[in-house]
Amino acid sequence: MLDKMKDLRGSLYRKATSRKHPKEELPPSLSRSGQMLLIMRNQQRFEKYPKFKVCENKMTSLPPPHSVNFRHVIYPLIKPYAYANVKYDEKDASLVYNVMEPKLTKKESVILEKLKDGLMQVINVGISDIKTNEKIIDFLEDRIQHLLKEFGIDLTDKEYSKILYYIFRDFVGLNEIEPLLKDPYIEDIGVDGTSIPVYVVHQRFGSIRTNVIYNNEAKLREFVTKLAERCDRYISYAEPLLDGTLPDGARVQASLASDVTTRGPTFSIRKFREVPLSPVDIIRYNTASPEMLAYIWYLVENGANILLAGGVSTGKTSMLNAISMFIPSEMKIVSIEDTKELNLPHENWIPGVSRAGFTGTGVGEVDMFQLLKESFRQNPDYLIVGEIRGKEAYVMFQGMASGHATLSTIHAGGINDLIKRLETEPINLSPGLLESLDAVIVMVHAREHGKSARRVKEIVEMESIDTQSGQPRINKSFSWSPSDDSFLYKGNSWLLSKISNERGTSLSDIVRDISRRKKFLSILYQNNVTKMEDVAKYINVYRRNPKRVDNVINGTEKMEDII
Repeated sequence: MLDKMKDLRGSLYRKATSRKHPKEELPPSLSRSGQMLLIMRNQQRFEKYPKFKVCENKMTSLPPPHSVNFRHVIYPLIKPYAYANVKYDEKDASLVYNVMEPKLTKKESVILEKLKDGLMQVINVGISDIKTNEKIIDFLEDRIQHLLKEFGIDLTDKEYSKILYYIFRDFVGLNEIEPLLKDPYIEDIGVDGTSIPVYVVHQRFGSIRTNVIYNNEAKLREFVTKLAERCDRYISYAEPLLDGTLPDGARVQASLASDVTTRGPTFSIRKFREVPLSPVDIIRYNTASPEMLAYIWYLVENGANILLAGGVSTGKTSMLNAISMFIPSEMKIVSIEDTKELNLPHENWIPGVSRAGFTGTGVGEVDMFQLLKESFRQNPDYLIVGEIRGKEAYVMFQGMASGHATLSTIHAGGINDLIKRLETEPINLSPGLLESLDAVIVMVHAREHGKSARRVKEIVEMESIDTQSGQPRINKSFSWSPSDDSFLYKGNSWLLSKISNERGTSLSDIVRDISRRKKFLSILYQNNVTKMEDVAKYINVYRRNPKRVDNVINGTEKMEDII
């Protein structure tokens, strides 16, 4: 029965997404009284069992990692059914993350499989027709009620709730890893093959193994296929690699064939942050100082070309999204990404996302290079590129040279690594084009200050590039001191002097303006103004009504009164 269920689940998803069915209606032949009786019977059928509900998850305050050595840490994932239990494993001298779910008896397991099998045969609605979790739960409950009646199965309230949880988890969610996806502290979920524990990257506890294990290769292969379907992508033995995005924005990389990844099918899910970090959040996490952000704010507002460089998982994209909020609200923005991660409060914004070809033929493929070329015809004031890796960098730097303010990210450990990547294959830019770049923000993952600590290591201004050697002449305006976790301003800025000459504004006025921005950001931080929309409103007020901002800085007017 399990094998049959596995075969049906994939076909069910394809069937459900490929066609729509008319909604069920009351039989027209029934009189008004007959229709009312039918409605009452349906209500009575639902009243037989308790309504299945899943409570909304909230961030829970967690203790530091060292305290887990002495006690367990338990917090909800899918309340009230699934919980996380982080504890110290004395055998391996490491932390382990256990997912606690309701245990099914043998009888309940048999009923669950029977209901799943029946559910796959009676579902007759496209998934796109059901928009919210509440409606999905109502829909599933209705079908389960019908099946229980047809099978003549009578359950207790507790049995019904447990079985509904697993129905919800496997049909609406992503099976065994659904509780992990609901954990707001988890950033990354990875499976390295069969009979190997699932590993997660936890914001508080770092990389940690879980008690979730795929022991059956066929089951893992089926799950990778399900991931591909949820990403609206195709994966097979002939094309065993998957690179896609789940509906909630999480990035997925997976492999299907065991001769490509020899320990069996694999997948890695990089979770998407639903609420992006604002500049105030950047200050709160000590990723950058208020003075540093005020300086970046001034650069962005004046159209500087900025690259964010760093290794894997150093916070480049989060930082890019945060500083993009400094772009004036009336400016036109075009963003280009492989997978959609940016989330901006601007209305005048065209978000572009690349697309893979159909069935592996390349037909219909739209890559970042094509999107970038077309973006210049849209006449953007600001161009944001999620990440540059190859030939699209040439088009982006041509845009910089032609006057389009550009923000982007690139994988590079430092300024020297960055220049090498840009000047060699596959990017291979000429030194002349590199002079269009104004500043580089170098990000690092500062694990010595916490498992999820990210820091701006330095801000480097690009003065010029030697056309013969390709070596840059740089000026470090800000740097991070790891010893005391503080940020230092070097006291001089070639880039601000350049803007002063171009804009006809005295350097002293620019320094005074940046000082005001620093004070304003500090006030936002002190008043806990962290929501993206609220921060964007205050940034707009700063530009349009500077006198009232001065009143707030001087303490003669309240924050909430100026918007």
